[in-house]
Amino acid sequence: MRFARMVLWAVCLAGAGAALAQDGRPDARLELRSTSYGLLVGFSRGEGRLLFRDRQYRLSVSGIKLATLGVTRVEALGQVYRLRELADFPGRYYVVEGAFTVGQGGGNAMLRNEKGVTLFLQNTQRGVELTLGGGGIDIAFAEPVAAPPEKADHSPNK
Repeated sequence: MRFARMVLWAVCLAGAGAALAQDGRPDARLELRSTSYGLLVGFSRGEGRLLFRDRQYRLSVSGIKLATLGVTRVEALGQVYRLRELADFPGRYYVVEGAFTVGQGGGNAMLRNEKGVTLFLQNTQRGVELTLGGGGIDIAFAEPVAAPPEKADHSPNK
């Protein structure tokens, strides 16, 4: 009984944190596409793009899930919160989920990396999959990212 109460409190606190994070405008937008294959342990690979400060960045995505079975194609759109610097975006994002898809399905997911960047994704899945565990996805830039050009200073004091 005590364990059930602790789990209930954890779920409520996580939900409250997610609601508070979405109160403001997102710092960036995200589009992802991936294919997942699983037989107890699942693997996914895909690509996407990040729209941050009027620039687009190509992404590569790979992941692992535990307690999963099936093959699915996933397309997701999302908002990115707590992204202050571009360097904070790449990394491993963690999620705990349960899903069952036959044919077509969809859902929402909240993922967070170690730097506090939070992704809220709405996804569509096609295929057959049963997932009862959690996992993570690694997101990296598909090509080297150059710093945005600095604006020239045309002040008369120079």
